[in-house]
Amino acid sequence: MKLKTLLKESNAWDRKFGEPLPTLEDTRKAYRLKQEELNEDKDLLKVATTLGKRPSDVDSFLKKHKLDADDLLDVIEAGDRRRSSLMIIAAMNGRGKALRQLDDLLGFL
Repeated sequence: MKLKTLLKESNAWDRKFGEPLPTLEDTRKAYRLKQEELNEDKDLLKVATTLGKRPSDVDSFLKKHKLDADDLLDVIEAGDRRRSSLMIIAAMNGRGKALRQLDDLLGFL
């Protein structure tokens, strides 16, 4: 990779007066966070396509119950896919029994 490319991609110069230059550890943390966000987006899309729901609907359900898309993927892949998918869809629609079953699996309520 060329130095010119690195300088264009760098945020080292976007800082306020008195802030220290970013360290290697700062850069590693930022990279890890970015990779985690990308993985979360992929998980969200995978859950949405599996359930046949819009990603925004799935995301609002996850935020409402403080869950991760990875948790729902684990539920879907752990057991009977069809039954688990239907349970999650019912929970998203506000069905109390499905919410309780999902809570038994994940412990979020």
